[in-house]
Amino acid sequence: MLPAKHAALAVKILSLSLIAALSFFVATAALPKTNFVKHSLESVEDSSDTVMRFSAATLSASLAISALPDDFATPLADSLADMNLYFVAILVVLLLEKLLIRYGIQAAFGILIPLACFIGGLFTVTKRSLLKSLAVRLCVLALAAAFVVPCSTHITSMVASDLTAYVNDTIEETEGGSGKLQEAMEDGGGDKTMFEKLSDLFQTAIRDISDLMLHFQNTIRKCLNSIAILILTNCLMPLLTFLVLKWILRELFQIAAPLPSAGARCGVAPEPGSSSGPELVCTGGREL
Repeated sequence: MLPAKHAALAVKILSLSLIAALSFFVATAALPKTNFVKHSLESVEDSSDTVMRFSAATLSASLAISALPDDFATPLADSLADMNLYFVAILVVLLLEKLLIRYGIQAAFGILIPLACFIGGLFTVTKRSLLKSLAVRLCVLALAAAFVVPCSTHITSMVASDLTAYVNDTIEETEGGSGKLQEAMEDGGGDKTMFEKLSDLFQTAIRDISDLMLHFQNTIRKCLNSIAILILTNCLMPLLTFLVLKWILRELFQIAAPLPSAGARCGVAPEPGSSSGPELVCTGGREL
């Protein structure tokens, strides 16, 4: 019959071993198949498709504008072409999010949490507070890294649906503008000038090059707004979600960094040979 102290220690170690086994064998296989994670991966894939479609639309518009006579619109064409630097950066972030969804959960529940359980088992034996803090921090990091992208994509779909609709409208307008401009320049028949053809195609008054430039300047402003929305929803939102998740988990686990030990215990002791009363002293340290 084990003593009560040893029995409690054995129960704690067995519990941590069970948690590590469930995390390694069950969670790593079951969580990626849940609708929560699948929907998140589909959302990231849709965002990647949107960014690539946006990039193609701006390049097409840039080529169409650069074909205008007398190079009046070259600065606008260059501005549209330069936007692809932002698209590349956003695609890199989306690629990292895909990797976090596909491999982050497996790394978190297959490596980090079992490692945290092992360190927690060492803490139950050695009673060193540093091991406890390290185990809890590993657990918090694993959970935050595993669920940051799924949570952020669901939050984005709930609160930013109007913003994503604005981005899609901008892409369609950019694609339509470049297509109409190419159609007007390729159509050589009829007595109408290019600007009259553009007025018919755009269904607005385009009398000269300045009106056409004003139209594409408005398109560029919408593209910049859409890029800002993409950066917010695909880059900043996951970062904010990670910070919030980490803070919530830290509060739940009550993580506190271990303070340096004073190496002494304080108590109240009378001063020998004195009648002035008790004096607070610290053994092994300086007098307080």
